Amino acid sequence: MPRQPRVKGGEKNFKSGQKWNREELSKVLDIYITDRQLKIHEPNEKIQILANQLERTTRSVEAQLLMFRSLEKFGFYGYRNMNKLCKALWIEYIEKSTK
Repeated sequence: MPRQPRVKGGEKNFKSGQKWNREELSKVLDIYITDRQLKIHEPNEKIQILANQLERTTRSVEAQLLMFRSLEKFGFYGYRNMNKLCKALWIEYIEKSTK
């Protein structure tokens, strides 16, 4: 997949500004969990493919992956606008993996 040029102010599409739903975030969490060596960066082809499948921008998928990584490392997200659904899915994942 060719590298996408960075758009000043961030790329936008018809889902920009819309809240993420549980199904979308579950797919993001799944890719985060299954590929522990995933380089979370825009040029990563896996992130671009997932963004196309979800009809989201690459940068928005990247941001959700970073939220999950932050939850794993620190238990919280240091930036504003933490998605509460991300935290709920992460807690569910932790509870399932400890059983």
